[in-house]
Amino acid sequence: MSTVVNGLVDNPDYLIQDLTDPSRITPIDQTQVVDVNYWVSNEFSIRLLHNVNKVVKAKNPLFEAGRGAVRERLSKNALFIGKLFGPVFLARQATKINSRFNRTKQVFFNKLNRKALAFQLRYYPEFKLTKDVCNWNLGIYTEMLHASGVKGIRSEEVKCTLNGDECCEFRLTWKKSGLVSRLVKGISIWQVKNEVRDVIEEYEGSLRERDRLINELSSSEDKYRSLFENTATANAILESDLTISQVNNGFVELVGHEKSAIENKWNFKTIVKPADDMKVSSHLSEATANSSHLSKNLEFRLKAKNGFEKDVICKVGRIPNSLKIIASMIDVTEMKRVQQERIELKSKLVRSEKMEALGLLAGGVAHDLNNVLSGIVSYPELLLLDLPEDSHLRKPIQTIKESGMKAAAIVQDLLTLARRDVAVKEIANLNDVIHDYLKSPEYEMMIAVHPGVDLKFECEPDLFNISGVPSNLNKAIMNLVTNAAEAIKGNGVIHITTKNDYLEHPVSGFDKFREGEYVSVRVSDSGIGIPRKNIERIFEPFYSKKVMGRSGTGLGMTVVWGAVKDHDGHIDVFSEEGKGTTFKLLFPATRKGLKKKDVSPSLIEIMGNGESVLVVDDVREQRDLASSILKRLGYHVTVASCGEEAVKWVGSGQDFDLVILDMIMHDGIDGLETYKQIRQFKPNQKAIIVSGFSETGRVKGAQHLGAGAYVKKPYLLDRIGSAVKDELRK
Repeated sequence: MSTVVNGLVDNPDYLIQDLTDPSRITPIDQTQVVDVNYWVSNEFSIRLLHNVNKVVKAKNPLFEAGRGAVRERLSKNALFIGKLFGPVFLARQATKINSRFNRTKQVFFNKLNRKALAFQLRYYPEFKLTKDVCNWNLGIYTEMLHASGVKGIRSEEVKCTLNGDECCEFRLTWKKSGLVSRLVKGISIWQVKNEVRDVIEEYEGSLRERDRLINELSSSEDKYRSLFENTATANAILESDLTISQVNNGFVELVGHEKSAIENKWNFKTIVKPADDMKVSSHLSEATANSSHLSKNLEFRLKAKNGFEKDVICKVGRIPNSLKIIASMIDVTEMKRVQQERIELKSKLVRSEKMEALGLLAGGVAHDLNNVLSGIVSYPELLLLDLPEDSHLRKPIQTIKESGMKAAAIVQDLLTLARRDVAVKEIANLNDVIHDYLKSPEYEMMIAVHPGVDLKFECEPDLFNISGVPSNLNKAIMNLVTNAAEAIKGNGVIHITTKNDYLEHPVSGFDKFREGEYVSVRVSDSGIGIPRKNIERIFEPFYSKKVMGRSGTGLGMTVVWGAVKDHDGHIDVFSEEGKGTTFKLLFPATRKGLKKKDVSPSLIEIMGNGESVLVVDDVREQRDLASSILKRLGYHVTVASCGEEAVKWVGSGQDFDLVILDMIMHDGIDGLETYKQIRQFKPNQKAIIVSGFSETGRVKGAQHLGAGAYVKKPYLLDRIGSAVKDELRK
């Protein structure tokens, strides 16, 4: 016996459920091997038959072992019934029993004639067949026939699956009984019919009960198999050593490999990213040891086909009355991506709303400052026109004007922050913008303050043009370079690079970028870098780690951010402490060509010829200033303090060659509504628009009705003079 069970008992590879205590799953012991109530695996039975070969001394050991198994296990009732009803009855009952209880094959019985019959054995595809199994089954059917009492039995295997046949077929023949023997047997059957009726009924009853239990078990298995296969989750059954023994189609779709490549070939750990290996092992060990079979959540990164990684949420739990684990997984990669994108969008939205709120504040301040600065900038210009060249007052007045211009530049920064600085865009080339900056006094001053900084400019020779405002772009480049220079302690390098870029795919997010051509500008420095925690705040107004007042107004990076957004662009920041920072700006490209640069007109060219001009502005100082400039240029000027007054002037029949409209007037109707009402009296009335800032839609609305150029405050003589002259010439 020890040879027969060698390597099979007490082996953790062969586990069995205890019949008395189903919760106990242990390796098979020797008593369970010989107990017919225990079922074993295909692999176990093949090894057992192989060991039997070593013990039974016969020409065909497994054939004799099969016969011996029948002799040992057939009850006296079965032997009595077999001899009473004959071999055909026994063969028919054997076929029924196989169909109810055998999960490895189908058996078909065929009576050839009165002294011959055949059994066809069709094994299921997953069953592993050996010649030992064939010989064992042939011995079983031969001895079963012998139990019926017939003589001269001959048995042979005429077909075999191992030889390529569609099934295994056993053919059995016997000698025909004599006439006297058949008569005696018939009389015996008639005499004992009533006696054996109870035995037969009991036997058939037991078969019906078994049939009912098998049907219930089969129905239950079908139900759970359907649930396993058809759920929306990816399911896998794991053995005690975490070998994946069974998967559903959802799991196949998740990992991208076929079932045949996975089942009984993969270990669950092979699909887990190394970084999550310890966490997964701990959870699976806990699930195996947990007798309550409660599922536990597990999140980890999974390795799929072609190196793709996926985020999955997995519920693991032990299958009742077994050491197997079932793992159900959901792919949450896309959900996590969307969640992360939502977090980033929320952060960007909060930052944008904060910038807009600060912008509203800055815009209101800038509007009032523009009105104040108009006098400081414009009146010195008028005074200089009347002063002789050798006057000692020219220098202080010029200083007043330049100071006003610098203050106006700060106001423009505030307007950029407010993103309400309406400027007419034109076709520009960033190479030209950068070259202009490198020739400017601001750049020369930066180099003088930071003599250890070396700037290198690498430009794309055939750089695409963009639609923009060169002065705003120039200011953005200036602030980036200044910021880079201040980040360099001692000697260092600033690199400016321009390049044509093409986005292959649309980029979604808070800033949406379509596929197409773009122009990129990179400004890199070898400075101290920006700490990660500060990067998200560098574009906020007045957020600075520098000494306020010594390094600027605190609006430099805010101006960059505003300029980029006003040009429908995108900005990225890459920084590493101790190694430097790179800003990458991206602008939509255009194939339109550059216009020729305008030459500032001389005073004679912008002088008027006594034309009548109506100035409409709600601020007295602005009306007076505009009136003074226009009178100095030779125009006849009338002023109106509000839109209603202007409409009244025109409606009364007063004829004006041109109306100058302030777009934003706090009391009464604004510039657009004023122009609409004026056109009711004079449809072809010429007009130009002036303002420190205005809503783009309102400006365009007035221009759509027929208004001409937009002139930005504060008033400058050449700027307002040119706009008036151009409009009157139309």
